[in-house]
Amino acid sequence: MKISTWIRPVLRWAALGLSSTWLVACSTTDSAYELVRQQQEQEAFLQSKEIEHWEKRKPTDRQMAVRMLQETQTQGRYFASLAYAEAMEKEYGADPEIMVLRAEAQRQTGQLEQAAHTFNALLNTPVAARAYQGLGLIAGSQQHFEQAAHFLKQAAGRDPTNAILQSDLAYAYLRSGRPQEARLALGKAAELAPENPKILSNMALYLLVSQETQRAGFVMQQAGMDAATQQAVVQMAEQIGQELEQLHARQQQQKQQEQYLAEATRDEQARVQAVALRPSASIRPVQGGNRAV
Repeated sequence: MKISTWIRPVLRWAALGLSSTWLVACSTTDSAYELVRQQQEQEAFLQSKEIEHWEKRKPTDRQMAVRMLQETQTQGRYFASLAYAEAMEKEYGADPEIMVLRAEAQRQTGQLEQAAHTFNALLNTPVAARAYQGLGLIAGSQQHFEQAAHFLKQAAGRDPTNAILQSDLAYAYLRSGRPQEARLALGKAAELAPENPKILSNMALYLLVSQETQRAGFVMQQAGMDAATQQAVVQMAEQIGQELEQLHARQQQQKQQEQYLAEATRDEQARVQAVALRPSASIRPVQGGNRAV
């Protein structure tokens, strides 16, 4: 997609009798700044409408409000759920169930810093599993896959039967160069939800990276992927494979450096020990003076 750029203003001089006027023509309709501003205005407008909608059909109790908020997110209406969550917090206070849904809405709408702040505040609450999952997904979106695997492992330990969580953990393991751990997490996910398309996609990706092309093709067919989607998964697997080769090369180089330093340290320790154990030269008096040999 072509990104629009600023259009240079055109200055024109016009003389009318004894007076003169600068005519400045500046088109910003197609500028990047204008597009961002329009998007922000549209989002603010939609959020205000959602708040009006909330006021009209406000739930009568907190549990009903939470269910309504969850349903909104299931539909993918995250700007709406963000507006609902903010309205609910004003009415019901800082409830962890509402806060974690607000943080998820912030994550889905690109407000990662605010989402991470809220998730961190919920790590010692009953919704800790979802908070760790949110932090893991944020780390993964920023290509910090080791950190993502750490957070998602914490989440899976608190919610071990969550199939999507196990699948996300498997992807983080795969991207951080830990294929055996990825295989175990994927196995759990596949047994918990064998028909889930997201899990099948991650399974196909893992098999392709592991050079099991035939099994990957079977999984993609089972998931009902069309040819274009299958090609996209194959291309992604190739990219991940190249990244893992580079990662393994760096790890091998680091391992060799650590081994070299360890050997150098052992050699130095052995040398110091040999010097310490070396017998001292005997000292005996010499006639005719105080010198010693």
